[in-house]
Amino acid sequence: MIAAVILLSIAAAVLLTAVILQRQEMESAAKQISELKEKDTNGVVHSVNGTAVRLIDEINGLLGYIRSDRIEYARKNHDLEKMMTNISHDLRTPLTSAVGYINILQNSDISEEEKARELKIIEDRLLILEELIDSFFEFSKTISSGKAPEMTELNLISLLEESIVHYYDDYSARGRQIMLSCGKSRLMINSNRNMLVRIFDNLISNSYKHGMGDLEVSVSENDGISVRFENGVVSEDIDIDHVFDEFYTKDISRTKGNTGLGLAIAKQFTEMLGGEISAELSGGRFAVTVMLKG
Repeated sequence: MIAAVILLSIAAAVLLTAVILQRQEMESAAKQISELKEKDTNGVVHSVNGTAVRLIDEINGLLGYIRSDRIEYARKNHDLEKMMTNISHDLRTPLTSAVGYINILQNSDISEEEKARELKIIEDRLLILEELIDSFFEFSKTISSGKAPEMTELNLISLLEESIVHYYDDYSARGRQIMLSCGKSRLMINSNRNMLVRIFDNLISNSYKHGMGDLEVSVSENDGISVRFENGVVSEDIDIDHVFDEFYTKDISRTKGNTGLGLAIAKQFTEMLGGEISAELSGGRFAVTVMLKG
């Protein structure tokens, strides 16, 4: 009987000690969490006696997720502010220019020839404004859409030729050419027509605006279909790691209607089609390669 009482007393003492240690662990953890909430720190919660290691590990894991979310939120907030600044500037620039030329027409005694020239400038500025608005709308619609694109069987070569013909006169006016190298006139692919056309148009347009010399477009088949757009560049001062970022542009003055969205949209559409897109710069040549599923 005495032995049983002694054993019960020992068990009760051990249990009481465990409870006290657990309480100390919880109080310490609560105090550390409270302190971490007040500080912008990467600190973690530490165990004081090892009685709740698993719980503290879970708490530290949760703290890590919260910090990652906080950092991502701050980054997106910064990008949003930058985006709004760029949009405001991009829209204001051609609009202000057009208004300025309208004032000249209204308040100056100029010849009919000069009026025609000023009206053409106004028209060009308003067309730039229209293009900017369309680009912003398209990009917004693209990133907010959660729908999978509808796929149909298409002739990739035919779509490429259509895009090339669309820009033929523009390139010719600058003494440049678009050369297509594919080795065949028919290459079937299961994809979305509108997205592919937009990808090709954006890449050809980007080369037209920022490249020099002839644009070489080549198609090859190797673990999928590769479409490569390559031409010379005016400057090698290009951040190759960020060319697909929204609003990335080397047009610092932003007076050419360059939204910096062309390559971003091409990347978004390519990935929505299950493909990959990459860029490289070497020896004064800039190339973008689109890898598509066959």
